[in-house]
Amino acid sequence: MTSKPLAAAVSLAALILAAAMASQAVLAQAPPQAPQTGPGQAPSPSVKEAMADTVFRTETYAYKPLSRDPFRQLVVKKGEGSGETDVSSLDVSNITLTGILWGPSGRLALINDTQGVGYVLSEGDNLIGGRVAAITDSSLVFEQGEAGQRIRFSVKLSGHGGSLRIKD
Repeated sequence: MTSKPLAAAVSLAALILAAAMASQAVLAQAPPQAPQTGPGQAPSPSVKEAMADTVFRTETYAYKPLSRDPFRQLVVKKGEGSGETDVSSLDVSNITLTGILWGPSGRLALINDTQGVGYVLSEGDNLIGGRVAAITDSSLVFEQGEAGQRIRFSVKLSGHGGSLRIKD
């Protein structure tokens, strides 16, 4: 699986090395003879000097290991594939209940948003427009409102979904 990316990386490194060696060979050649200048003309700069100023600038880099972990990724991707999901950004009006899991430790609801991304909810999770009050055998019950004026509503299990019981 990793042989194609590895081969591409090796090919790219070889190409960069060949380009660097070719540029060094061009720069190592003797500069052409400067044209004869007249008494009122200033000598023009050599091609090598002009290229060195513009094309082949060297960048300096200083490694500062303070508070950096070399084994930690510099860029962390949130969302799909990272294992991190934020259910608090979901809206209860835009979800579909696709499954319910239950076992000795309680019940979990499997839901999908409008884009088909799956999430796992448990009792007490907060979403936009409600809080998960209960998970039954075939529905997900939400609560909205303040302590004195709570409204409860449920989302039924979709037709293609199902439930799974995990026994000890």
